[in-house]
Amino acid sequence: MKKKIVRGLLTAGVAGILAAGLSVCAMAEEEKVVLDVINYHVGTDYAAEYYSYLFEEFQKTEEGKNVEFNFEEIPTTDAFNQKIKLLISSGDLPDIVFNGGNNITELAAKSGKVADLTPFFDADPEWKSQFDETSLAFNTVDGKIYGVPVSKEISYIYYNKELFEQAGIEAPEVSFASWDEFFEVCDKLKEAGITPVGMDSADSGWLTNLWMSALIGTNGEAGNEWMNSMYPTDFETPEVIAAAETIQKMFQEYTTPDAVGAKYDPMATHFFNGEVAMFPNGPWMIPDFSQPEKAPEGFADKVGIMLMPCNGMEMVPTPGDMVGATEEDKIEAAVAFLKFETTLENQVIALEMTGLQPVSGGLEIPAELTENDPLMAEVLAIQDKAEITYGQNQAYWYQNTIDTFSTELPELAYGNITPEEFCAKLSESAAKNE
Repeated sequence: MKKKIVRGLLTAGVAGILAAGLSVCAMAEEEKVVLDVINYHVGTDYAAEYYSYLFEEFQKTEEGKNVEFNFEEIPTTDAFNQKIKLLISSGDLPDIVFNGGNNITELAAKSGKVADLTPFFDADPEWKSQFDETSLAFNTVDGKIYGVPVSKEISYIYYNKELFEQAGIEAPEVSFASWDEFFEVCDKLKEAGITPVGMDSADSGWLTNLWMSALIGTNGEAGNEWMNSMYPTDFETPEVIAAAETIQKMFQEYTTPDAVGAKYDPMATHFFNGEVAMFPNGPWMIPDFSQPEKAPEGFADKVGIMLMPCNGMEMVPTPGDMVGATEEDKIEAAVAFLKFETTLENQVIALEMTGLQPVSGGLEIPAELTENDPLMAEVLAIQDKAEITYGQNQAYWYQNTIDTFSTELPELAYGNITPEEFCAKLSESAAKNE
């Protein structure tokens, strides 16, 4: 009888322990924080591998050990930006809102759908000190910080050394002294049967935007001041109209026949295949030069770097990543991820893996990086030689004006509208935001 009682007690005890264990497991499950993320860094995106690393490593940290991610993958920045704009106007934003290059910070902040991160910056002065005032101001709306800057953006010209040599052109050490000299080289390339430049018009016209920003930003004090201004509304200035005239000429005389209506990717393929001599872009493109699925073997050795004419270079803070979560635990988890994303260590890793320029100054760059990646070493060195710096439209213009720029570029390229009419349409678009 006693044995049965003891066995019963043991059974009850084990059952209790098991029940308690199940209860603890259930509590552990309840403590999991699931963050919704729309991720465009997937597939062949330049930063896909880096962001996979970030998500995995964050979950190994104390702050991230109870965090899980629910991903929706969108493979292009244009589709991503369109989706986020749609969700800002009618829908719920993901808990972590990556910024796809376009400056949607003000749009998101004024919608009331992203969190004010100022208290988190103020509560962690060491983290806040990693960012300069310009980068924080760039992500501030009505005195509140909404975006966490993850890098600084620069761009310049990549050129194909082999094509220059075929045309008998000696590339400048730093940049062409003037735009006239630049177009003289374009003419020599054409005479040698080589297409001078890469351009596009779809998906915001990224490449063409870089050419136009440079044309405006290096056109005297007035042009430079205009190209460094946030949210301009008057596009009918002499400098902007002159740039539009030049862009029209470049479409008609100096780029590939398929540039009008084209997206970035096929235009990049032209450069990889040695079909265009000069291509504007930033350091994030460097890893692509050595990827066999994108470029022929040995292509990286053919690529050189120069500043835009007149020693000009785009240099702007980046629109930061934001928090769309509304529940307190999710907001805290999302902020913890953004802190992890911007640690000094991860900024260096991002530079190594993606070419993203660190947002924090004074970082110790590993010697092996400059030894193993000579192009990146050139990028780090050439920045100090820029005499003129300016912004670009995806950072400084209203979103609807960027859209108008892209949709009206084909009309400008084909001569269906004049440069003056093109600029008037940009002014009309910008005025709708006032």
